[in-house]
Amino acid sequence: MTLDIEKSTAPLMWMERWLSEPRLRRYLDVCQGDFARALELYEWNLDLGAVLMKDIAYFEVALRNAYDRIMRERYVEGGNWLFDDQSPVNRELPRKTRSGSVRDANALNRKAIKDALTLGGREASPSSVVAHLPFGFWAHLSDRAHERVLWIPYLQRVWPRGTNRTELDARIRLISECRNRIAHHERLFQPSKAELEPAAVDRIIVDLLYQLVPEGSWLLSDGETQVERFLREHPLDTIISSNCSKATSTQERAIRDYFAMWVTRDFSRFDELFSPCCRYEECYGPIYEGTEELHRWIEHMLAIQHVTAWDIHDMVFAADGQSVTVTWTFIAAEKKPCTFDGCSVIHFDGQGRIDSVWEFGAEHERCFPQRREEGTEE
Repeated sequence: MTLDIEKSTAPLMWMERWLSEPRLRRYLDVCQGDFARALELYEWNLDLGAVLMKDIAYFEVALRNAYDRIMRERYVEGGNWLFDDQSPVNRELPRKTRSGSVRDANALNRKAIKDALTLGGREASPSSVVAHLPFGFWAHLSDRAHERVLWIPYLQRVWPRGTNRTELDARIRLISECRNRIAHHERLFQPSKAELEPAAVDRIIVDLLYQLVPEGSWLLSDGETQVERFLREHPLDTIISSNCSKATSTQERAIRDYFAMWVTRDFSRFDELFSPCCRYEECYGPIYEGTEELHRWIEHMLAIQHVTAWDIHDMVFAADGQSVTVTWTFIAAEKKPCTFDGCSVIHFDGQGRIDSVWEFGAEHERCFPQRREEGTEE
């Protein structure tokens, strides 16, 4: 599905109401203020998450069934390992923290089992509890606190001989962290940690799933994971790299439309182009802050001045994607005709609206006071 944006719906405040300003900002920053591209990137991120979540689901089911199976086979001290109060996941397991305090490493496990029992309804079966336990519960079982009571006597038998518990625990926790990011609709591209790159996480998933289910090679297609295939067929660069030209085009159009307003004397779209908090500094000193002051200034100038031309010579787009420097010539008539050149530094906010203008002026007539005419002596 591709979501359509009505380009004239600026500033598209509905996107902020939908996604929230902080979440939308992450996408706008990458897309340099372009709403259409930001929404395309958001949709791309959801699609990527769906692909990765499918492989995580394969692994999660395999992991919990493998752990449950080995525990049912080898835990013979009491009843079912999830229901027995003295099982390695239920009994108190005091462990010292780095701060020196003591905590019960099984406190969260008992709560997870209790919640799963509630979800399973009255007289929930062990298989129902297994199905309702969160992925974090299973990821927690291979940590250091459970090494002697769970890993050595039971869980290591699930994995190939010689598996390093510490390394395995780190990999499973990485999958769990990525799963949580997807579930909370967080950004998956350009992660803060390199190990959270979706392609890298999916490779871990495929590797671990293959260890649990050797027949699980269906996750690879011609040696390629599902995430790798998605990224190949839908490369992020096709969205991000085209943003510069797209944002540039949008900003250029906004600037040209604004300059033309002074000639046509039609400012009906002014509020679409300018932020309500815009600061506008004219080249000879006056400063206007906010659209209310700007409208009063415009009304005053329309009453005393007639602009015949405001010609743009050049535009230079800054690397930040939000600032544009414009050189121009302004021609108008008040009490008498006037022509002068100038330069404007125009900044766009995250919503693609102009939020500051800083103008500089110069005499239109040029002279070369130090140039000597040909044939003159020094």
